[in-house]
Amino acid sequence: MDDDTTPTVSELLDSATAVDVVLLLTVPALLIAVASLPASVRRSLVFEYAAPSFGTAVAAPFVHLNETHLHRNLLAYAVLAPTVYLLSVVSGHRQRFRVVFVSFVLVCPPLLSYLNLAIVREGISVGFSGVAMTLYGYLPLAIAAHLERRFDVAPTETTAPLLFFSGLQLITALTLGAVATTRVSVPVRGVTVPVTSVLVASLIGLVAALTLVLTLYTLAVRDHVTALMATLRTTTTRSGHFELLVLATGLFLTVPFVTFPIDPVLGGGVLNLYVHLVGYALGFIGSFTLVAIEERLAI
Repeated sequence: MDDDTTPTVSELLDSATAVDVVLLLTVPALLIAVASLPASVRRSLVFEYAAPSFGTAVAAPFVHLNETHLHRNLLAYAVLAPTVYLLSVVSGHRQRFRVVFVSFVLVCPPLLSYLNLAIVREGISVGFSGVAMTLYGYLPLAIAAHLERRFDVAPTETTAPLLFFSGLQLITALTLGAVATTRVSVPVRGVTVPVTSVLVASLIGLVAALTLVLTLYTLAVRDHVTALMATLRTTTTRSGHFELLVLATGLFLTVPFVTFPIDPVLGGGVLNLYVHLVGYALGFIGSFTLVAIEERLAI
């Protein structure tokens, strides 16, 4: 069950429990501890597509082979985790955040590792970015819950999917740009197979489909969208809550440009755009399913 009280932003630090602080600090502490292991040990923990194992599937998302990769993922976590935590607490959903957070950290590392095998290719997978993207996937629902509780504009179940598909539309468009400007090939059994044209065609179709979905969904909930815009114009004086909303919305719109850059080649490696997308989708689907279960249990 969710919390009955909904503290203001200024009261948050006084009401935050030691459990929440420890929970939020566990991940960076673990990432830094793993990064301090000898390089040979860290290399033995990477998830190899050609020789996958459950142990490396669990460990690899917490492994970083260089400091730059570690710092990028620590920064992503540092902006995403506190934001979704703040949104959850001020909207009265502290317990929901705890359930979602623990589930993501425990379940998503091996799940994301094995989902990497869906695309046949050679290589390895390391890094926390996919799991961090599950927190980004929770962000649309956290924003929607904040809008419902603090601005009384629309049910969470209405606003959250609209935000999710908007984010997915942006991510798909950015991925299309990356694929169109970067030659993509997949090594299969020693043979390099070019797949750029196939990916571009698929992404164009997906962009068109998402545009249709967003248009139809917006038309279906246009009364809620109109109410949302009218409410926001008249509630900018709600100290704390409006600023938090602006911060969260800005983060929601900014993260895709960092995690799905037009040039995905960094430091001699290639960003795993696929696992970023899957992380985003899993984060939203998992948290939205939890909300649906909560609603059923409340009946």
